[in-house]
Amino acid sequence: MTRMLSRILAGLLLPFLFAAPGFGEEPTIHIRLSTQIPAGSEQHQNMVFFKERVEADSGGSIAVDIFDSGKLFDSDAIAGALSAGKVEMGHVNLSRYADTIALADAFSLPFLFSDETVERASRKPGSEVRKLVDQAILDQSGTRVLWWIPEGSFVLLTKQVPITTPDALQGKTVRSSGPTTAATLEACGGKPVEVPATQQAEAYSSGRVDVGMTSVVSLMGRKLYQSMKTITRTNQAILDGAVAINEAYLQSLSGKQRKIILDAAAATDQRSAERFVTFEEKAYRQLVEQEGVKVLTLSTADLMLWRICSSDVLTGFITRAGVSGQRLMAAYARLLQDPCCNTSRGYRPGS
Repeated sequence: MTRMLSRILAGLLLPFLFAAPGFGEEPTIHIRLSTQIPAGSEQHQNMVFFKERVEADSGGSIAVDIFDSGKLFDSDAIAGALSAGKVEMGHVNLSRYADTIALADAFSLPFLFSDETVERASRKPGSEVRKLVDQAILDQSGTRVLWWIPEGSFVLLTKQVPITTPDALQGKTVRSSGPTTAATLEACGGKPVEVPATQQAEAYSSGRVDVGMTSVVSLMGRKLYQSMKTITRTNQAILDGAVAINEAYLQSLSGKQRKIILDAAAATDQRSAERFVTFEEKAYRQLVEQEGVKVLTLSTADLMLWRICSSDVLTGFITRAGVSGQRLMAAYARLLQDPCCNTSRGYRPGS
């Protein structure tokens, strides 16, 4: 009788025992992803895609909780928080790593990666340039880049009077992010002011800064055109962001969990690049046709003035970056010899 009762109890308890964590099924984990961008923006949609992919592939055992609009950390704090393990994942403007990792600010260099073809090729997974940047971030911050988010060319925002020449910038306060952008603005006569991403709208509408500087993706996502009705496309650089994960946290996960995250990141990287191809064109059409914004493109003569005033910024970057900067410039030179970007086919750096 006792033996029979034991078998009955075992039969009743067995399903619950094997359903419990530690018996073949991992417990559900929650990964926090901190971003300063608002919900519904183009970058946010990429993060939602990643979240849905991870949760589907893991059968719900991995949950990705997205904290948008700087609810956890703003743009100037996320890189440090991610490195310190205060959050598992974060969306970082690459230039926000630049105070300690000079190489991360390479894409902000004036007229180096400003051509779309060169920029796309350089941030493609597996490219020599991207490997150098990603490895530098991993080695020096302890965070692994999962995927890149292209954000488009830098633009200058003003309420009315456009900033088409360096002379028009003289003495004006300009929103900046990262040391290379600040150096470019100073070299061309502006006064850079650090303004976190979530504070841009207030800074522009209140007049805390005279001129805005941001990407077209941020411009659209934050609706900055509501107070800044004139946009100058300087074409000086193309802004890129990245979503990264704390490396120690990633390595604490099981092999299966890591694979799910890395596979989803690779798919999100591809989606992000593909969707951006037509984003800028649609954005500028909306600005002009629906929002009543004046969009100006620099003339060849004006462009040359910007190139002249910012010419020393590259030298300063290479000095600051040291050997790694030299390696990146060598990789850049090799990239220009690639069939995609060969200067003999019409492209000239900074064109």
